Amino acid sequence: MANTHSAESESIEPHGSVFLSDRVVTSFPRHEVVKLDEGSFVQWQQQVRLILYGYRLFGLLDDSLVAPARFVQSSDGELVVNPAVSVFDQQDSLLTSWLLSTISSLFLSSFMDVHSARDVWIVATNLFAADSSAKQSQLRHELHSLRKGSLSIRSYVNKITSFCALLAASGSQISEDERTTVLLAGLTSEFDAIISSVSCSTSVLSFQRIIDALLECEARQVRFTQEVLVAANAIEGPPHPPTAGPFRG
Repeated sequence: MANTHSAESESIEPHGSVFLSDRVVTSFPRHEVVKLDEGSFVQWQQQVRLILYGYRLFGLLDDSLVAPARFVQSSDGELVVNPAVSVFDQQDSLLTSWLLSTISSLFLSSFMDVHSARDVWIVATNLFAADSSAKQSQLRHELHSLRKGSLSIRSYVNKITSFCALLAASGSQISEDERTTVLLAGLTSEFDAIISSVSCSTSVLSFQRIIDALLECEARQVRFTQEVLVAANAIEGPPHPPTAGPFRG
């Protein structure tokens, strides 16, 4: 398991920065972290990463921050237990506990064997990231099958971005050209003018520039629809009051 210590630790060359006792966070503030489940991995991963970067503790997850040597040489020349090791173990235990608290109860049974913060990170990645070719192929197929339909442009783009982020988390990067292809292929006929402009452009338009153009086009369509409704209501005029029937004495 990661972050284990042995009697031979002092003879092993560290492969990352050594954990320093002045980095200890004894308790974590209650951050609003999304609960980890099969649909929130990308958001969970990003939130945890940013929080731990802030505390300078992300190295405990990617193994770039390693445990201090378990034994150090005293002034008498004897090997003694390094007090920094207990501080490291405390920090790792606190971080492990906090990470487990951010996981949906439906999936906690999958984390029963974890012993360190890095173990939690690895298990989460193995469970939810598209780390196999089959999962990657499925996600890529779903990405290319996306259609705007009745979605707003912003919601449609968010779906594309989410799929790309999930694939990127597994090591399968989606190029900007491929994202643009997916974006244009799923648009409805109302945006044919944009599709034609992009296709005929002599220069490569950035993904964001195309999105901006689509948002502007969508806003014009909404304004036009509203103006038509207002005009239609004006033509119809106010509703006529009901005609009173003959008075019956």
